[in-house]
Amino acid sequence: MQYSYFLMVFLVIVGIPLFMILISKGARFVINRKRNVSDSIYECGEPSIESSWKQIPVSYFKIALIFILFDIEIVFIFPWILSLGNSSELSYLSFITFIIILFIGWIYAYKKGYLKWEM
Repeated sequence: MQYSYFLMVFLVIVGIPLFMILISKGARFVINRKRNVSDSIYECGEPSIESSWKQIPVSYFKIALIFILFDIEIVFIFPWILSLGNSSELSYLSFITFIIILFIGWIYAYKKGYLKWEM
């Protein structure tokens, strides 16, 4: 009896997406649309010339990974800044070590050329 609320929430969480998928599949089956110009990609009033599936340059992913790496540092720096009121010498030392490790990672990425945008 104590899990009835959990079961009800779980059924709603699973049921709503399944219901939406079934409704969309059913509507597509009922309408039975044919592929025509209205299904093509439309951008800026120009008809599409190429396929919509293009290869993305590897440099994009390199930049994205470097961004995520250095963006995550904010997640670790922000709580440290909030706890400056009751900090010790050890916390300062650990923070400086963290920043040095990040700086070494930045130098490595720069030396490898990962921060250069090439097409």
